[in-house]
Amino acid sequence: MRTLVLVLYVFISHVNAQNDSATQESFDELKSLYAKFIYKDASKALTYAIKGKDLALVKGNDEQLVQFFYCISKCQNRLDKNTIALKNIEAAIAQGATVKDTLFLPKCFTLKGIILSELGEDSKALIAYLKVKEYAAKIENYAYEIHFLISIASIKKKHKDFQEAIDVYKGVLKNLNTLESPGDRLYYRLLSYMHIADAYLWMEKPDDAEIYNNAGLQQCSEKDNAWAYYILLMNKAIISYQRERYKEAIELTTRVRDSSKVNNENLYLTSLFYLGKSSYQLKAYKEAIFYLENAYTKINASADVDMNEKELHTFLALAYFKVKNLEKAEFHFQKYKALEKKQSIEDLKINNETHKLIDIPRLKTEIASLGNELSRQNKNKKGFIILSIILLLLFFSSIFYYKLREKSRKKKFKKLLKKVTELENVQEKKVVSRKDKIPDKNVSEILDKIESFEKEAQYLSTECNLNFMAEKLETNATYLSKVINRYKGKSYTAYITELRINTALVRLKNEKKLQSYTIKAIAEEFGFKRQETFSRAFKAQTGIYPSQYLKNLSKNSISIDKS
Repeated sequence: MRTLVLVLYVFISHVNAQNDSATQESFDELKSLYAKFIYKDASKALTYAIKGKDLALVKGNDEQLVQFFYCISKCQNRLDKNTIALKNIEAAIAQGATVKDTLFLPKCFTLKGIILSELGEDSKALIAYLKVKEYAAKIENYAYEIHFLISIASIKKKHKDFQEAIDVYKGVLKNLNTLESPGDRLYYRLLSYMHIADAYLWMEKPDDAEIYNNAGLQQCSEKDNAWAYYILLMNKAIISYQRERYKEAIELTTRVRDSSKVNNENLYLTSLFYLGKSSYQLKAYKEAIFYLENAYTKINASADVDMNEKELHTFLALAYFKVKNLEKAEFHFQKYKALEKKQSIEDLKINNETHKLIDIPRLKTEIASLGNELSRQNKNKKGFIILSIILLLLFFSSIFYYKLREKSRKKKFKKLLKKVTELENVQEKKVVSRKDKIPDKNVSEILDKIESFEKEAQYLSTECNLNFMAEKLETNATYLSKVINRYKGKSYTAYITELRINTALVRLKNEKKLQSYTIKAIAEEFGFKRQETFSRAFKAQTGIYPSQYLKNLSKNSISIDKS
């Protein structure tokens, strides 16, 4: 089949090639011209790539043919023509396998994975990326190893596994010194910065996103690194949007839209989406519909999968409802519901474990309410008024509830910080005072051993249970349980859990590295085998969940840094 594809390419190219113009330029000259325009004008770069392929066919140079098939595919990917881009990259891979070009093939499989992912074929994309890893190991090329990690992280991010994606990107940043080329180091650094910022924005953490986004903007220029600069500028616009600075968001997004219309279709689509969202928040509903409908038209014309499509239908439904076009509102609400179901299934399929899906903040309750009301739509004007009042009440109630809940959480957090400070100031763990009269010598010896057990933090082992502790203290489990009940005033389980949670509170506050761990990893760090058990125990002892504690620590740290 591969041979047939190549024969077909050769036949078509021979018929259509303009040999006289192709032979006027060498392979190196054509590659140089392609490289000059690939990030500025992909259409122009494509003409040079096609010339290079024609020249390779005329001269019978199979190695150059592989490279120019790759260049053609990359141009088509940049132009959002991924269906035909996939055919060209498969031709490059087939030809590369024939000439055994092991140095260039991982690059081809990387591009194939990107194209497949953009087409929504993430399972197939993962297979392509595994090929990259396989070749990287053979030729000992760490750049391809890094690209493999970034590709996997991108798929995790796409399927809402944001924290694990961030962890992978941060790991890449720490290992960039293994790359010999300064250009490669800069490329992967900027790529990691923009993706980390994007993932934090999906998690609605604009402060964290800004740290990495600013780092990226400081290390690139509009002239030399346009491919990264405008993505980082779009991130900056989204940061403004999440901080409810909608006019500022529109100003930045307009710059991105005007620069990316020709060179980056995906970025142009994102800019239309945020111009629509920002206009909606400013109550310019007709403008919002104009931008969002333009974005929807582009999505329909593309074979690619867009992460924003579900939210786009949400805002279109809401905007049409505001201008009293219930038919259009219902249409987009149904589109939203269909995507909600489809994407949830795909997310579960791709990710190794189920994560809490982060969808549309603040508006999800509103869109659900809107859907219920739209299904009982009434042409009578009174129906519109009643529905509007209900939606407003729901909206303001949700804001009030949110603020009330946040106030309660902040109060609990302040109280918790006070407790943590007290724990930090305690120099010795509380056991039975030496002044207390302990008539039983055996009990006294066990209490001394318990004190040592606590100081050595042996309770943090995931294997620590009553029998484990009894064995360490050289006593029997039944007797040890009675001693703990009598002198600690609680059951063995409550005693060990309290020790672990107290230790977690102090170390999480003081160790920045621990704060970047997943909840599952943190649970294991403090002796819990299951994430759920840790979260329940943490909530029972402190009144808040571990994720809320970490979020407040992060906010507290940022406010301290700024002051």
